[in-house]
Amino acid sequence: MRVLGVDPSLRSTGYAVVEGDRTRQKVVEYGLIRTKVGEPLESSLFHIAESLESILAQHRPDCLSVEDIFTARNMRVALQLGHVRGVVILVCRRSGLPAAQYSATQIKETVAGYGRADKQQVQYMVTRTLTLSKTPPPDAADALAAALTHLFRQDAANI
Repeated sequence: MRVLGVDPSLRSTGYAVVEGDRTRQKVVEYGLIRTKVGEPLESSLFHIAESLESILAQHRPDCLSVEDIFTARNMRVALQLGHVRGVVILVCRRSGLPAAQYSATQIKETVAGYGRADKQQVQYMVTRTLTLSKTPPPDAADALAAALTHLFRQDAANI
């Protein structure tokens, strides 16, 4: 199975394409979709959508794994995140991809073994699990963790 993991963010959306199952995983590609500070919201969302469409066309994943909505302390940030998540899910659904959504706690528990793991712990575990030569940036590590979570949980559900 090939999974597209996405960590939505208005300025630095992490993405990762990971292939495999519960016992073996291979990173196909990971990175960041960056937008410019001060750019209008609609321009940033359009750039994220176009970038995702390109990633989907190039890598042809089987499904999307994205972090579910969380409670944010800042209402503006929560609204922006909601816009980005909506664009991500819409682009993927238009391409025929099913979307799996996991809470941050589920992702951290699955990847790091602790639902309240911090960003550095997630980065460390993703780097180690996937035997990466260098530690990915936090947003890309979160996208890798989302993809791994789906591979691990989907495979367990099929047993």
